[in-house]
Amino acid sequence: MLSRPTFLPMALIFFGAAAGGEAAETAALAPKPYEIGVAPSHITISPNPLFESDAAWASVADGVDLYKYYGVQTAGAPWATAIDCKSFVACMKKHGIRIGCEFGDFHLGAGPSRPDPAEAAIRQIQPVFDAGGEVASIHLDGPERRMIRGINPSANALSLDEVAAAMVDFWRKIRTAYPRIQIGLITNLPNWDYSDDLAGYNGHYTDQSGATYLHVLETFHKALAESGERIDFVEVDYPCNYYLETQTRKKDAPVDGKRIFLRLQEWLAQRHIGFHMIVNAEPRNLGAQGFHDLTLEYVRRLRRDGVFPDVFIIQSWYKEPADNLPETAPLTFMNTAADAMRLIRRLYPTPISGTSH
Repeated sequence: MLSRPTFLPMALIFFGAAAGGEAAETAALAPKPYEIGVAPSHITISPNPLFESDAAWASVADGVDLYKYYGVQTAGAPWATAIDCKSFVACMKKHGIRIGCEFGDFHLGAGPSRPDPAEAAIRQIQPVFDAGGEVASIHLDGPERRMIRGINPSANALSLDEVAAAMVDFWRKIRTAYPRIQIGLITNLPNWDYSDDLAGYNGHYTDQSGATYLHVLETFHKALAESGERIDFVEVDYPCNYYLETQTRKKDAPVDGKRIFLRLQEWLAQRHIGFHMIVNAEPRNLGAQGFHDLTLEYVRRLRRDGVFPDVFIIQSWYKEPADNLPETAPLTFMNTAADAMRLIRRLYPTPISGTSH
């Protein structure tokens, strides 16, 4: 996930309110069903109190559709907070919340043979099934940038076509093990140029690999389609801090997050691929207050700009907010999630009244 030292002045956080908020030049949107998910950080406090008692996050638990955990939380990673799968599954079943797994262990190894990422993914997914639950979706964190030559300096690094072939193999093995599971891609989009005419804020993945993200996506889509598989969704990792940027880090080209998102949104819709949006912000030295305020500002900006995901995911991979609970306490993760969820439900149109949960 992204981590950048750039600091945005506090004044920018409240730009939406100063400019009229969601009422300022708001794009017209046709109603559609959409969903909301949460993914608390895996490097702060244990998530298990969430599952042991839902009273402290009742409105979020009753309102969201998806809980995405980090796969390392079921695999014994010493640096991540472990999940108790039995209580996790019981809580998700109680509230009718689907379970997703974020997975990023696409390692190349040092020897002649490459570790099989599907085996690693199964080790992170199967504990949920063993506890009586089901992982409905696996969210692949940047497999292309972890394996591609240029970004990865390893002698085992692959060409883009070879990465696409490796993804076909991964898809087939995961679908064989879990026929009902959805498989999608997470992209660290500010690190890529989206296309030849749309620069990314950092863009160094494109500089290093020679590929734009659109080229990566089209290559994966073609390889998977030819094998009888499909990308179920693309999930955008693009914290609000970057959406507010108007020039690249090097100040050598304009950056237009709105155009990038609308272009990607259209590409996905034409191919009937789901569009997931991670809605968050880097806390930087603004702390949990910055995470909260910029996350809500992001919802306003996306709505104003006509960016309409199929799934909004309120997610942290940061050390702040340090606490998950309670949702009624200012600046906890679930407090931000509750506020963001209410704002999304208020601003985005649905075909019928109420939520999709």
